[in-house]
Amino acid sequence: MKVINVADDVKGLWAAIPMPWNAAGRLDEAIFARNVDRLAEARVDGIYTTDADGEFYAIELDEFRSIIVQFARAMERVDCRAQVGVTWTNTQGIIDRIRVCLDHGINTFHICYPYFMPLNAGDVRRFWNELAEAAPAARWIHYNTPRGHVRMLGAEYRALVAEFPEQFIGTKLGTQNYLELSDIIGATPQLSHILTDFTVVPGMLLGGRGTYSFWVNSLPAWQRRLVDLCQRGEWDTASAMQRKFNLWETSCVEQYVRRGYLHGIIGKARAAASGFLEDNGRTRSPYQPLPAVDAGRLAADFRDWWSEELAAERFSASL
Repeated sequence: MKVINVADDVKGLWAAIPMPWNAAGRLDEAIFARNVDRLAEARVDGIYTTDADGEFYAIELDEFRSIIVQFARAMERVDCRAQVGVTWTNTQGIIDRIRVCLDHGINTFHICYPYFMPLNAGDVRRFWNELAEAAPAARWIHYNTPRGHVRMLGAEYRALVAEFPEQFIGTKLGTQNYLELSDIIGATPQLSHILTDFTVVPGMLLGGRGTYSFWVNSLPAWQRRLVDLCQRGEWDTASAMQRKFNLWETSCVEQYVRRGYLHGIIGKARAAASGFLEDNGRTRSPYQPLPAVDAGRLAADFRDWWSEELAAERFSASL
């Protein structure tokens, strides 16, 4: 497991590894470890866990501690970097999770603001100061998502970087607004701005450094190629790939999202459609998995939509 110290250490293709739950509702440690190995073999630059696709909202601190032990152990065997999501409903819960990870050699964190009530301007500044005082060794990736209720733009990030130049090293930009991407990336080019799957190409064209990806769990070689193309500046080919992915999402996936199957729930359904990662389809209550009939329809659509790409993937023979 590589250590992260500065923004330049955060770039490329990062995989959002899902949580495989066993019949007792606990982490299936063997599947989890094998999935870490599969992603590393697919040449991801890093793996992160317990963010939205890792169902962080349903994991209490004691179990979080156990998961991090397994994650750190698995990551020690592979040649890529690790990050962990530590978002919680209050500051102390975030600090507790950061300290668990630091104790196990992981120092870089996805942090969304506590999400039940919006923070005011004073709350925001107090929040980051309390994190800095409690765990100065931590490195921060701010998860800029509407779920955090605070709209962060370039000026806000510029102020935070000035105040916390060592700890504040990057962002996970959930916005799909091109003007917001332009403002944020342009205002703070020293940060490592990482995009979601929907905006890899336009965001990297603006100066973003990579993607935090759920799609790599479905088509790893395809997603690796997309990031490589962007890093080489081959925008025409990359743009065609981005268009196909976004059209797939709007045509075949969005209908389930509109019904409330979000984040790690729909993420597991996407991944199951390809079979690249192991999983048993279980999710944490009260959030239920995509119903079997819908999952079957999504898998059939996946095979039709991505037939050429599946044929090119090394794991396709096992489907």
